[in-house]
Amino acid sequence: MRSSTCCSRIGLRPTTKAESTGAVRPGGRVAFSPRGGFTLVEILVVTAIVVVLAGVTAGVLPGLFDRVKRADALAKTRTMGLAVLQYPADHGGKLPPLFPGQVLEYEEGRGGRIVTECAAYLGVPTSPPKYLVRSLMPRAYARQTVPADPAQMRVWVMNTRLTNNGAVINPFGGVTTPGEPPTGNSVLGALSEVSAPWMITTADQKQPNVASAPWRANTPTAPPLGDARAVFRFDGSAGLVKIDQP
Repeated sequence: MRSSTCCSRIGLRPTTKAESTGAVRPGGRVAFSPRGGFTLVEILVVTAIVVVLAGVTAGVLPGLFDRVKRADALAKTRTMGLAVLQYPADHGGKLPPLFPGQVLEYEEGRGGRIVTECAAYLGVPTSPPKYLVRSLMPRAYARQTVPADPAQMRVWVMNTRLTNNGAVINPFGGVTTPGEPPTGNSVLGALSEVSAPWMITTADQKQPNVASAPWRANTPTAPPLGDARAVFRFDGSAGLVKIDQP
């Protein structure tokens, strides 16, 4: 009663409960708005749209992920290859002495590895004296479980058998003492007539140069890039090739 009296004194009419919850129509009748919500048809339509979008996403994302990991592996393979080609300018024209299988563990004083021999061209820090250069690890290889120790993984394999002017040579030298860097590495400028110009490619146990290697178990069992490998060539070009074209 007090509320009604106060309102009348200032010229206001008290609001009824019906008016506070609905719209007042002419004649004083109150039209209530229906409670908010979705109809069954609306729910079915939204569900159908979600299912369609999920199907499209499921079909697109795997292909997108494959393209991303291949592009990443190709970029890092190119980086490694370019570092190898920069080496001769400061070393009497000779290519670096490199092991056939390449790991990404930098180790001070340990030759035969691109990350060690070509650290200056890769921008690889020389401290600490031993560590895994994760920044150069292709994403597709970082996810591999074989081998268990990523520092022992042969990520790349070098082309150790070139035919140059009719002679078969190993451009990166041969291993004469186990564990020691190769010797007899070639002069880059002398490789003018190579018949197999690829220099370095991503490694896996199905790659021909890996299949009979003693370190074969330290490479992924299947090609991490699917039906392709990333390749860098002696002429400075790079690309993806089918697995039957090392």
